[in-house]
Amino acid sequence: MKGKRPATAMAYDDTRESAPKKRVNPYRLALLLLAVGFVILSAVLLVKMADYLSAQNEYAGLQAESQAQEENAAPAPIAEAPMDTEAFVPPPTQPSDREKQALDESQATPGLKPFSSGHVAWLSQKNSDAVAWLDVLDTAIQYPVVQTDNNEYYVTHTFQKKRNDSGAIFLDCWNGPDFSDFNAVIYGHNMKDGSMFHQLRQYEQQRFADSHLDIQVTLSDRKLHYKVFAAYTSEGEEHADFRGFDCQTEGERSAFIRAVRKRTVIRSRLAVDRHDRILTLVTCTSGTHSWFWVVHAVLVEEQTTVDEPPGGPVPGR
Repeated sequence: MKGKRPATAMAYDDTRESAPKKRVNPYRLALLLLAVGFVILSAVLLVKMADYLSAQNEYAGLQAESQAQEENAAPAPIAEAPMDTEAFVPPPTQPSDREKQALDESQATPGLKPFSSGHVAWLSQKNSDAVAWLDVLDTAIQYPVVQTDNNEYYVTHTFQKKRNDSGAIFLDCWNGPDFSDFNAVIYGHNMKDGSMFHQLRQYEQQRFADSHLDIQVTLSDRKLHYKVFAAYTSEGEEHADFRGFDCQTEGERSAFIRAVRKRTVIRSRLAVDRHDRILTLVTCTSGTHSWFWVVHAVLVEEQTTVDEPPGGPVPGR
């Protein structure tokens, strides 16, 4: 019949053999997967290193600029209103209690002037969230301190508000920016490159703690001097213990201090009681657990005035 395929052709189609499949060498496959994984891991590490380097450069530049600004600071000239115009005179305002205290102290002692930090004022111009400058003396921990209305933003943003896993050093959003609370809590990352709060882990060692007791926090109108008295790991759900924000009564504050003394891994003879103000520095332990490493310091001096030499005022840091 015309158009009908021959039987031999049909038979051939039914009995044809497929080409043998090429076997995949498992060792070659493993090497290929390993190579791909290595490339991906290298790319991730390069991105991380770039982030770390970017944050390092930002904070190094900020420290250099702030130091230069501090050294070259001078009183700004007072602009005089032209004679043919009416100068604006702001309405009188009542000084705050803190300003009154500083003014009274400066008037009571000749040669003293209220403390004023041009350094912190300069930081505030860079970032309106800036509240202080933190200096753990004789360490690399020298950073601006910022604060916003939550404790998440500066975990992943630098002082200049750039997205970066190095984050910033920031004051707990529940604290007052004047550090007048019973316990002021400051957070920072434990960076593997040694930056931010990495050096806090060295307070595990008694010798290091004994030689690095002093911490300074500079605000716009005063300088606070603290001394370290405790350090420990805060584990699991107990991490909120180091904040002590619920300690409203003298009894609760005494209990908080006793708990800190019990948990510390370093010894200290510093007297700390319920009437004192505490500074707490917190970082992560960088282990397999989401635990915190905590360093407590007690306020020992609050500077609200400065000596004014005959040559003119000295700007505060």
